[in-house]
Amino acid sequence: MRISLTAFVTLDGVSQGPGSSTEDTSGGFSRGGWFVPHLDQAFVQRASEWLDLADGLLFGRRTYTSFARGWPAVTDPDDPFAGRMNSLPKYVVSSTLEIGT
Repeated sequence: MRISLTAFVTLDGVSQGPGSSTEDTSGGFSRGGWFVPHLDQAFVQRASEWLDLADGLLFGRRTYTSFARGWPAVTDPDDPFAGRMNSLPKYVVSSTLEIGT
């Protein structure tokens, strides 16, 4: 199995998924959602192509618990990510996540 990484990082080192301003406010982080205004159809298409290459998704505990709360409910057949993300196996790296969480 090969592992590849897709990360969204600003030039000054802020790393966060392309979510909303409330996606992760831990530690007083107030700059969430920085990526959203820069999304365009070309990027969405490219990111969808990257996802099509995946055989599974690898998460840390915090990302997985956030993902698991929302993504299974995203079932829009026109969403370029929903079907693929929901159908791929998920792998979680954690020593604190309880089974069934």
